[in-house]
Amino acid sequence: MNSAYRQLYIFQSLLTNHILNKSNLADHFDVTERAIQRDFSQIKQFIFDQQLPYQLTYSRKQNGYQLTTTQDQLSKQTVLLLIKILLASRSLNKTELNATIASLLATLSQTEQAEVQPIIKNELFYYQPLRHQQDLIALIWQLSRFITHQTTIDIDYRNSKNHTETRTILPQTIIFSEYYFYVVAYSAKYQANRYFRLDRIFNYHLSKQKIHRSRAEHVSGGQLRQVVQFMQPGEKVTIQFKFSGVVEAALDRFPTAKVITAKSNSHTVLIETEVVDNGAIMWLLSQGPLVKVVSPASFVQQIRESLEKTLKLYSSEEE
Repeated sequence: MNSAYRQLYIFQSLLTNHILNKSNLADHFDVTERAIQRDFSQIKQFIFDQQLPYQLTYSRKQNGYQLTTTQDQLSKQTVLLLIKILLASRSLNKTELNATIASLLATLSQTEQAEVQPIIKNELFYYQPLRHQQDLIALIWQLSRFITHQTTIDIDYRNSKNHTETRTILPQTIIFSEYYFYVVAYSAKYQANRYFRLDRIFNYHLSKQKIHRSRAEHVSGGQLRQVVQFMQPGEKVTIQFKFSGVVEAALDRFPTAKVITAKSNSHTVLIETEVVDNGAIMWLLSQGPLVKVVSPASFVQQIRESLEKTLKLYSSEEE
C-alpha cells in the first residue's frame, strides 16, 4: 500500500471528524510512525497550497490529530434555533422543509446532528404546512435577484377571490408575515405599491415594459416592518390608544410604539405608535375591551365603524 493511498485514507478520515492517533495508524498500515508523520506533513502542506478552509491540529487531550475548520460555522444551538423558527412558521411545504433542515444539519458534525435530531423529531412528525403546497425557495431567490437588479417582470397572479390575471410589477422587497411570504412591488396597473403573496404567483417572466423609480421612491423592507401589520395596505398614521393588557405584547406588535403615560392607580397605559391604518385596526379590534383608541379622530371613527359593522352581524335576526 503506497503513501498516496495512506494520505487519502487519512485525509478522508479527518474530513469525517475522526481523531487520528499516529501510533494506531502506523500499526494499521504496518509502517513506522515517522512515515505517518510525513503523511500528516504532506496533508498539512496540501491544505496550505490549496487554501482549503481547514487546519490540521494535534490534541494532547485526545492524543491525536484532528481537522478543524477556519470558516465561521453555525453552532448546534443556532441550527436548532433556525429549525424551530422554520417549524413554527409553517411557511414551507414538507419537501422544501425537509431539504432545508437537512442542509442546516449538514453544517454540523455527526455527533452534533445526533444531539439536535431528537429535539426536533416530534415537531417534525406533526408538522402541518399551509394549504397552498407551493414551492417557494427558488422563487424567493429569483425575486430577490430581480429586486437587486431593479428588474420589471410580468407575473400570473391569483388573488384572494381566486381570479388569475397578469400583473406588471417592479419588485422592491420580500417580507415574511403571519405564515406567508410577500413581495412588495410597484404595480403598473395601480400606480402604487401592492403586496403579492408568493404562493399565489404561478408564473413570471421579464417584462417588455420598464418601470423606473427614484431611490427616494423605493420601499425599504426594514422600515416597512416597523409600521405594517398583517401585510394590509393603507395610510400611514400616528395613533394613540389606551391599553390595559400585557404592555409588552402591544410594544412588540408595534416596533415604533412607546408608552406616553401610565396611570399609577390602574394597569392602563397610553401608547403612541406609527402604523398603517388597516392592519393596525385588525390587531386593535382583536384585543376587545383591553384597548381604546383615543386619537386621531379620523382613526377613532374607523374603529367605531368597524365595531358597528361587527355588532350589526350579531344583532341581525338572520341565521
